[in-house]
Amino acid sequence: MSRTENVDVVVVGGGPAGSTVGGLLAKAGRTVLILERETFPRYHIGESMVSGMAPLMEELGLIEELDARFQHKSGITLRWGRDPEPWRSDFSAAFSSAGSHFTHAWHVTRSEFDELMLDNARKLGAMVHEAAQVTGILRDEAGRVTGVAYTQDGETHRATARFVVDASGQARLLTRELTQTSWQEDLRNVAVWTYFDSYTPIEYKDDILVEAIPSGGWVWGIPLSDTRLSMGYVLSAEKLAEQTRGGRTQRDVFLDCLKNSHVAKTMVDAEALGELRTTRDWSHVCDTFHGPGWVAVGDAAAFIDPLFSSGVWLGTSGAWLAARALDAALGDQGREEQALERFDALYRQLYKDILAYVRFFMDPTRLREEYEERAREIANMVTQSSRVGFISMISGVSAVADVVDFDPMSLEEVEDVLQEWDEQIAASREAGEGGGERSRAQEVKASHKAHPVR
Repeated sequence: MSRTENVDVVVVGGGPAGSTVGGLLAKAGRTVLILERETFPRYHIGESMVSGMAPLMEELGLIEELDARFQHKSGITLRWGRDPEPWRSDFSAAFSSAGSHFTHAWHVTRSEFDELMLDNARKLGAMVHEAAQVTGILRDEAGRVTGVAYTQDGETHRATARFVVDASGQARLLTRELTQTSWQEDLRNVAVWTYFDSYTPIEYKDDILVEAIPSGGWVWGIPLSDTRLSMGYVLSAEKLAEQTRGGRTQRDVFLDCLKNSHVAKTMVDAEALGELRTTRDWSHVCDTFHGPGWVAVGDAAAFIDPLFSSGVWLGTSGAWLAARALDAALGDQGREEQALERFDALYRQLYKDILAYVRFFMDPTRLREEYEERAREIANMVTQSSRVGFISMISGVSAVADVVDFDPMSLEEVEDVLQEWDEQIAASREAGEGGGERSRAQEVKASHKAHPVR
């Protein structure tokens, strides 16, 4: 029998971003309904978490559970750039520099991690319907989103709300209809991956391995346990199509990747190569992350090449910001647009910062010091919360202070931060450091003034 439910917020999608925004809003006393089209646990790729997620996991009350269930992640080992030898960044350095009590992140089995997050949202008070497929968007006469229609157990139902959150991932159930999406043409990549049930650990056995492949693309190695390794190869869609012509298979391409690697091939037995999985990793961003009655978080809002495992961190950071903004808007209807514009501006800046560095890092011919210096410039200019630079950028820690201090009712902070960026860069130029970045800060400032919701 069909039903109509009315809540403060409907969340479409129960992945990490949806579970975060739904759980935090329920914790704040709002009525929340999460609609998830699948039944958890369900398979998902993206197993390596960055350490910048630790403060959010603590707020959600999940640290002890994560420590008990999943492999710790203490750093990243890279073979990248002109340096022939692998090099390492220890995430604990970023934590200690920021005065944090955290020491590590986690490598997770996503089916277990995502189920843990969704169950936690339930514990915090959110209602959750699984196997619930959203089929339509409800609007009022003015065009404001007022809810969704969905099917479950063969019945069609309606859920109405003050706000709807699109956390539907790559499906983009709302944003596909409500806004435009821009694709990063230089980051139209494909990932091919598999799992090995035995492997030889690298020197720092808890590290994720990231290695540039001379023939193009890069490979990851994620130790999910002492006996299970996730290994994948990311390359351009064009290159994959080229390499699979003439009867060659994706298995052949993956084996070529191992053959051409320096570190990855020492970790696994190519003869033990199991079933391969494939997905496209086409980086994109929506023209806006909000509109009348709705917001978007996670992959439904933006996605960046997974080079630094930033996907879940970016999605949950956006969800954290959205929860704060929506809670403020629910409490003061007259300032809704102000709160959502603030959410959009900061979330978009997090996306831009990671995208800028991924693009810089995608050139595997630079010196290690160039990557570190570039990350240091970005971290210093954009977040002002850490001087560790490279480690903080790739671990997500550099944005923690901005997220924690987020006040959705204070748009003036955006202008204050931009002014401080200019002052920092000017001071650096006088000292002979990073002077070339001043034009970028001016462009960012002009962009924020001209397009505050972009």
